[in-house]
Amino acid sequence: MNCGTTMNTFSTITKNANHFSEPLNACFLSGWQTPSQPIILSDFDGTISDLDVTDTLLQHFGMEGCEELEELWLAGKISSKECMSKQIALMRASLPQLNEVLDTITIDPYFIDLLNYTHRQKIAVKIVSDGLDYAIEYILKKYGIKDIPIYANHLLHDFNNGWRLTFPYANKTCVKGSGNCKCALVKQHQSQTNSILYVGDGASDFCVSNKVDVVFAKSKLINYCQDNNIAYHAIHGFDDVLKFLPKILQNTMDQSIAITLTD
Repeated sequence: MNCGTTMNTFSTITKNANHFSEPLNACFLSGWQTPSQPIILSDFDGTISDLDVTDTLLQHFGMEGCEELEELWLAGKISSKECMSKQIALMRASLPQLNEVLDTITIDPYFIDLLNYTHRQKIAVKIVSDGLDYAIEYILKKYGIKDIPIYANHLLHDFNNGWRLTFPYANKTCVKGSGNCKCALVKQHQSQTNSILYVGDGASDFCVSNKVDVVFAKSKLINYCQDNNIAYHAIHGFDDVLKFLPKILQNTMDQSIAITLTD
């Protein structure tokens, strides 16, 4: 992978390097899902995973300057995209060292149950994350999860100790200046379904929470939804999502039938 003259020593390490080229309508082209069924989009760090992966890696391998960048971002002086890009460039670790830390990160055990349930219902589940694609793919692979679409920042390695990021889902108009504009991804997916269900927990999920049809919120996202009068279902994990889903799916189907009859 040639990343240009300033990054030509850095290469992709993501096995499914083309996951970010997955056509938005892939499920529909195959006849697997119909527009009357919802799409579930889920954050990863702190939502599917037990820890924030990027923060964990920076705690282990971040060099001097990472904390200062974090403070600049929190103060609103730099965007989250700029902050993460510069922090990852300050990370020093070999690939085996990175993987060793990733091996300590677990996921919500009920996420696998969610995937099994949605597969039976022929409902697409996709990950939208402002984190690191390689880390997400590596962690999920430990649990036998290999085929889920991942929309995240693209991690590159120089096969020594250096790291860089590229941003396949950056959007110049992104209000938060995120590396991955989740609002833009939701807008693109809205042309493929009548209903988008979103699962999230933190700051990268704030903007998108009022642009979807159903919000499953945990942690900081609960407070944000409360403060901004956004309807949500409070969850502790994906076991709660599974409790809510049957009724939500029935309501979605009923609304779809009503629209069809009206037409």
